[in-house]
Amino acid sequence: MEFGGDTGLWQRKIAESREGVARRLVTIEALALATGQSVLDLGCGGGHLVKEIGLAVGEAGKVIGVDSSPEQLESASILCEGLSQAELVNGSATEISIESNSINSVASIQVLDYVADVDTAIREIRRVLRIGGKVALISVLWDHWRFHGADPLLNERIFEVWRDHCTHQMLPLEMPEKLSAAGFQGVIQKPIGFMNGNMHENAFAYFASKLVAAFAISKGIPQEDVQLWLRQLTEADKAGRFGFVSMPVLTSAVAA
Repeated sequence: MEFGGDTGLWQRKIAESREGVARRLVTIEALALATGQSVLDLGCGGGHLVKEIGLAVGEAGKVIGVDSSPEQLESASILCEGLSQAELVNGSATEISIESNSINSVASIQVLDYVADVDTAIREIRRVLRIGGKVALISVLWDHWRFHGADPLLNERIFEVWRDHCTHQMLPLEMPEKLSAAGFQGVIQKPIGFMNGNMHENAFAYFASKLVAAFAISKGIPQEDVQLWLRQLTEADKAGRFGFVSMPVLTSAVAA
């Protein structure tokens, strides 16, 4: 799934939502950042976490945001303008252009789900980390990422197509073994699930529905069917029977 154009905009809106803010808070808490540290945000998107990490490590520290989307990096550069400790790099999760054993912490929020060769990405994360360095990774149990309120058959049809938007559907279940194999220890997992009961513009579900709709159309679902699905969700919201549930999981570990 590409995060440019409207898709990139909606992704940034999700990052600005209350749920997006909550994800960053638990990530920063897991890293226990200190002034002067060097931190990598892998798959930094619009730069929200880069800015917050940069403020935490101060001018004596450094935060590097890596992303493969030039459009996202452009948005990140605007958001992080004036933050001298922030560096933004166009790059890949499987080939991180950072010196080995040079980083105190690595964060990555809902990125590894989309990396086909996730084992290589995890090894790269371990390579750039110093011994004792911390990693905080958020990935999603996509089987439990669901909208409720639309016609069940249409809703299931949309959901089945949505499965193709990322490579790994249930990555949190695999993360402990993958991290251990790559040289991490002390793996801890924390569910950070949430529910939206409304579709207002500060809710994760509002912009997530736009992402799903655009993806479904790109995969051949007729536009009229997708618009019907969106209308049904809106009607369910007005009737007080709308719901959206997501189950992200924070996985943290230490480089051995």
